[in-house]
Amino acid sequence: MTWLTPPLLWFEIVVLVLVLVCWCIYRFSKRPGSRIGALRDWLAYIAISVALVVVIVLAALYGPEKSFDTNWILFAVNTVFVFGYTLKVVRPLWTRPKLWAVIAGLVLLHGIIGWAVISRVERIPWFWYVPADIAEIWAALIAIQLACRALLPPMDKPSC
Repeated sequence: MTWLTPPLLWFEIVVLVLVLVCWCIYRFSKRPGSRIGALRDWLAYIAISVALVVVIVLAALYGPEKSFDTNWILFAVNTVFVFGYTLKVVRPLWTRPKLWAVIAGLVLLHGIIGWAVISRVERIPWFWYVPADIAEIWAALIAIQLACRALLPPMDKPSC
């Protein structure tokens, strides 16, 4: 298992990353259609990958003996769900700066309230997040409609 020694392992990782980057550049240049869309998708994949690596590294550093507080993990998942769904619904308004100002304010408010609750409550049952998520999404959509002075498009419902 000499190929797992640290200097050779780092060399293999660097070569693998270079090969992947070259392959992505090749695929990007040969892609039909909008290259802006492809670049946006590629950057989204990079952001998701970096976030995943950070989570794995933090889990490895803290390990089982220094486990994370599950309240913070649930709160992070809750935040991603609430604001991910809200941004999906308001996609037609993405070009308006007021939308992003409202989202920034709501994320800040969400973080402050979440920190205050989690720091004072020892254990929060996971099922309490469901009604909180529904209320938070509802409040966010109303705040966005009021700030942008625009009605949201109707949700596409599948017809039977």
